[in-house]
Amino acid sequence: MKKKLLIGAGIVLTIFIVFLIAICGSAGSNNVPTEEELKKVITDVTCEVKDSENINYELSTLSNDISFDSELENQQYTKIIVNKEQDFKSLGVAFIVKSNEEMTLNISLNKNETSLKTISLTLKDGVMESANLLLEEEVAISTTDEFTITFEQTTDCSFTFDTMIFFFGQE
Repeated sequence: MKKKLLIGAGIVLTIFIVFLIAICGSAGSNNVPTEEELKKVITDVTCEVKDSENINYELSTLSNDISFDSELENQQYTKIIVNKEQDFKSLGVAFIVKSNEEMTLNISLNKNETSLKTISLTLKDGVMESANLLLEEEVAISTTDEFTITFEQTTDCSFTFDTMIFFFGQE
């Protein structure tokens, strides 16, 4: 049973990566920054957790080759704040989410508390799902803007996220 679950998770991850590569290629240019470019713009993310202290994750942890490594905590996240050093144009964010319980998450990408895109995901026990918060048009984000991802759920369940990919517009 576990082998089938792992194989299924691998297939979902592969499809997600192929989907992201196809989107980037169809845009006519490379909108996914290199690790060096990303570090110049975005330093890390701060995660607000329900009834607990905030957690900071370095981008290297969220973009490395290890899926759901031990540094990523399973928590009741309410908001991810993207900490940035430079202005940039965003075409959205994508990442993978999983939970050890069945739950529904409403996920929003926001600029200054205004929703840019909202999706709803139904998570099943231990199964990875892709959260694609890709925008149709680029949005200018300045260092003074609050660029966030918020999570709303009907039941109190913990989850984790990984493999965060930022899409940048043309400068």
